[in-house]
Amino acid sequence: MKGLFSRMLAIGLIALVFSAAELTAQRSEHTFIVVNKTDVVINALYVTPHNAKDWGEDILGADVLDIGDDLGIVLARRETARLWDLRIEDSDGNSIEWDRLNLREIYSVSLYYKNGKATAIFDEFVADVEGTWDGYYDDGTRSPYVWSIRQNGANLTITDAKGGSTRSRGTIKGSNVRALDFATQNGKLSADGSRIRWSDGVVWIRR
Repeated sequence: MKGLFSRMLAIGLIALVFSAAELTAQRSEHTFIVVNKTDVVINALYVTPHNAKDWGEDILGADVLDIGDDLGIVLARRETARLWDLRIEDSDGNSIEWDRLNLREIYSVSLYYKNGKATAIFDEFVADVEGTWDGYYDDGTRSPYVWSIRQNGANLTITDAKGGSTRSRGTIKGSNVRALDFATQNGKLSADGSRIRWSDGVVWIRR
């Protein structure tokens, strides 16, 4: 089988230490936070692609994740795995595992252990797509339309940035963007957050 605690690390694996406030400021779609809400100190933490044959090295090394502490983890952009497994261990070697997690679409993982039962609550990451977007057709030519996206959590309001009356309600979940009132409703946000590719081939590029 493949194999809890505070700070920030890049899977790939490069360890970096940040406060929770710094994590918020520097977060991208590749970052998620593990929060220890169990009643034990976590002595080892492993995160690995689901198809890996072993757990690899303990992310925490000589460190621990105290009760109430959090750990920010950055998935390296070069890592292509979609599903990940997570394992924690206490000082006695007792372990808990969660598998097949789509960590690129998770904002935080809060771990709980009470009355002999382990649970985890996952909050999905909401990418920031607010701003002005230029449209391009599938042949690369520029569209005459410029779009403005306003965002409130996962809810979007899309309007014509040039003052036209066209507008749409929208949503974002993970990398999936939806414009509910447009004929072409479904879009995919790029990993770096700079482009939305719609299902009809049109691409929006953020200014």
